[in-house]
Amino acid sequence: MAFIYGFLAAHPELVLQAKQSATQKASAFSTWGMWVLILVMVLVFYLLLIRPQRKRSHEHDEMVTKLERGDEVVTVGGVHGIIKRMTEDTVVLEVDQGVRMTFARSAISRSVSQPEEEEEEVEEVEEEVEEETAEEEEEETAEEEGEETAEEEGEETEK
Repeated sequence: MAFIYGFLAAHPELVLQAKQSATQKASAFSTWGMWVLILVMVLVFYLLLIRPQRKRSHEHDEMVTKLERGDEVVTVGGVHGIIKRMTEDTVVLEVDQGVRMTFARSAISRSVSQPEEEEEEVEEVEEEVEEETAEEEEEETAEEEGEETAEEEGEETEK
């Protein structure tokens, strides 16, 4: 052991070279590791925040371009109205009978009007519900009439 200490004491440059090569290897790894970590963070940021926002923005722009006169819409401020007139960048909404307000097209938040296919489906469902309630009412009235006739028969037998 004394030999090793004596050798290192005689040649201190070997100790320095060993330390420098170890720190160079560690710093090279930490530099690449840092860049990989930053790249992963940017990728996650893009996938979680930027991409969904772009998709929503694209869907909103598409919805605004498909708006037509007579559609019922809601503005970003919560005002409900029916489109009466449209230009390239403005929309005139009738919010009440005779009350019209002008908004920027970008202020339209969503369309409340249902597409024709959905309206037909809603009408079919409403008709089915009405038929079911009518059948239930008929059954109830038939049961009530049956009970009344049974009571009348019971009274006649008692006499």
